[in-house]
Amino acid sequence: MSVTAHYLDEEFKMNSLLLDVSILFVPHTSANLASETLKIVENWNLQGKILVTVTDNASNIVGAIKNGLKWQHLGCFAHTINLILKDAQVEFSCLVEKVKSIVCHFKRSTAANSRLMECQVTSGKDAKKLIQDVPTRWNSTFYMLERFVELESCIRTTVALLDADLPHLTAGEWKTLQLLCKALKPFEDATTMASGENYATASLIIIIVNGLNDVCSKMLNSTDILQDNILKNTIEKLQQSLLNRLGDVENNNILAKATFLDPRFKDLAFKNKIAAENVKRQLTNLVANMLHSTGDELLINNQATGSESDTQELKFSFWDSFDQRVSNHKPKGTASSRALLEINRYLEEGIISRKSDPLLWWRSQKYNYPHLSSLVQEMGCALATSVPCERVFSKAGNILTERRSRLNSNKVKKLLFLNCNWKSTK
Repeated sequence: MSVTAHYLDEEFKMNSLLLDVSILFVPHTSANLASETLKIVENWNLQGKILVTVTDNASNIVGAIKNGLKWQHLGCFAHTINLILKDAQVEFSCLVEKVKSIVCHFKRSTAANSRLMECQVTSGKDAKKLIQDVPTRWNSTFYMLERFVELESCIRTTVALLDADLPHLTAGEWKTLQLLCKALKPFEDATTMASGENYATASLIIIIVNGLNDVCSKMLNSTDILQDNILKNTIEKLQQSLLNRLGDVENNNILAKATFLDPRFKDLAFKNKIAAENVKRQLTNLVANMLHSTGDELLINNQATGSESDTQELKFSFWDSFDQRVSNHKPKGTASSRALLEINRYLEEGIISRKSDPLLWWRSQKYNYPHLSSLVQEMGCALATSVPCERVFSKAGNILTERRSRLNSNKVKKLLFLNCNWKSTK
C-alpha cells in the first residue's frame, strides 16, 4: 500500500509527497489497513493534521478510514466514474466486443497491421496503431473506440482485403460508435481533469457532476440519440448511475467548502441553493471562531503587557497614550457579523476565469481576505482522486525491471521514496 500527502505552503503552492509504500504480509482487513496507515502517519508526526483521506471505494480501506481511524473520507472520484461507466457499458457491450475482436486481430497479425499502416500513409495521414483496452479501466475502452472510429475508412478498406473471419459492422453500428464516442467524451474529460495532483481538484467535483447531468439531459433531447436505442439506453443508464452514486455531492462538507472557496465557482456552482446557504453558514462560523480566537489572544497579550508594566519601574514614553487607545479599541460588530462581512465581500467580487489558477488568486488576495485565505490554505489541498497513489505503483514498475528483479523490498521502497520526492526537495 502507498500513502501520499498533499498540502499548500505559505505561497499557496500545491505540494505532494510520498510518505510510505509498503508490502502488507497480513490479511488486508479494515483493522490491519487502519493500523498500518496510523503507523505511517505517526512516523511523520501528522496526527491531528489530516483534513481528509481519499481512497478507492473498496470496502476494506473505506472501513479502515471511516470506522477504524474516524477520519473524514472521500471516495476516489475517478474510481466512481469508472463504476458509473461500467454500469452503462452493458448497453453497448456487444459493440465493444465486436471492436475488440477486430483490434485483437490487428494486434496479433503483423501483416494485417502493416496493411492498416500502409492504408493510412497512402491516404496522406499519419500512421496510427489501434488501441487495445484494459477491462478494469473504462477510459481505455473509450480510447480504443475513439481510435477505431478515427481510422474507420482505413479499417474498412483493410478488413475487406484480409482473409480473416472478423465481425461485420453495419453502417448503422459505425454511426452509433461515432455518436457513442461523442457521448462519452465529457466523462473522459472529467476523469482526466479530476485526476491531477498539481492543482486543486476537490473544488471541481460539484461542477463536474452537475455538468455531466446537464450534458446527459441535453443528449436525451437530441433526435439522433433518441432514434438509437443503444445510445438512448446508455445515456439513461449514465444519468441514473450518476444520481445513485453522486447525487448528494453538493451536501458533502469537504467538496462544498472547497467549491465555495474557489474564486472560479463560489456559490454559483450550486444548483441547490439550500446547500449553498449551508456551506456559507459553516464558513461564517469557522471565520467567526478564528476572530474569537484572535480577539482572546489580543486580550491576553494586552493583560500580560499591563501586568508587566506594573512590576517595572516607572517609565514615560510618547507612545503611552496611543498604546492605551489601542488597548481599549474594540472592533465594531460581533465576530459573526465581521465574518459574514468578509464572506459577502468575497462573494460580491467578480468570478475569475475558469481557466485561471485559483491558488494564484488567493496568494494575491490573502491580505484582502485574511481569514478566508487561512481556510483555503487548510482546505484547498484536498484532492478528488487516489490517482497519485496509483502512480506510485507505475513508478515501481519502472524501477523493478527484469534486470533489477533481485532488488529486495526495502531497497525498492527507498528507491521509490527518492524517485517520487526528489523533485519536491528542489
